[in-house]
Amino acid sequence: MEAFSISLPKSWSELSDQQLLFFFRQVARDLPMNEVLALCVCKWAEIVVLCHADKHSCLVKDRKSKHQVVLADWQITFVARQLAFLESFAPKPVRIAVIGGASAVAADLQAVPFEDYLACENYYQGFLHTQSMECLAEMARLLYPKLSDKACWEKAELLSVFYWFASVKANFTRMFPHFFTNIPQEKSNLLGSADLGVGEELRQAMNAQIRALTGGDITKEAAILQMDCWRALTELDAKAQEAEEMRNQLK
Repeated sequence: MEAFSISLPKSWSELSDQQLLFFFRQVARDLPMNEVLALCVCKWAEIVVLCHADKHSCLVKDRKSKHQVVLADWQITFVARQLAFLESFAPKPVRIAVIGGASAVAADLQAVPFEDYLACENYYQGFLHTQSMECLAEMARLLYPKLSDKACWEKAELLSVFYWFASVKANFTRMFPHFFTNIPQEKSNLLGSADLGVGEELRQAMNAQIRALTGGDITKEAAILQMDCWRALTELDAKAQEAEEMRNQLK
């Protein structure tokens, strides 16, 4: 038996479409995260577990070199911790670039219409509130616009959309801090339920955003909804900063 080295991705941005899909397929099975990471190690490092060597170790083979080696359980756990970044959302938006032959919009949502961004936000909150995968499917149809309406989504693909949009929201909070620190945050955990009044809160928030951009002129609404969401959020952030500065002056 010979030793062999193991090379693994070091960040979300290094993952290929195939690697992302494999990860989300394991998450979709509701496995414990440590088991998910161990499976990713075996898949991405091309390791095959041949058998248990004893109670606390196993015999594995490198698919490429065909070398075999006995690895203790603690060694596998140690290696799996190199993938600990998968336990949190990506710091910058990452998504599966192509699903069913259809390309995704830009990972950071640049050039996505403000109307589509608002719809995605509503579906995202709807998923947190209801746990309905249909909410994620509606998001996916917006984020993969050329995919057939008849396409059947894997649960793994839909979960990847959830993780993607969660990263987008975190990125927007950093990019547009004045606006996003002045709107209500979700009162839920990662996949938990939001407050029962979330639908009304979202409707009011959406209307307030549109009014802020149109200045109350309804003739501008159609153009505002087709605006690049980054441009719209930049303007909303500037307005929020101005309002904050005005409040500070009044104090």
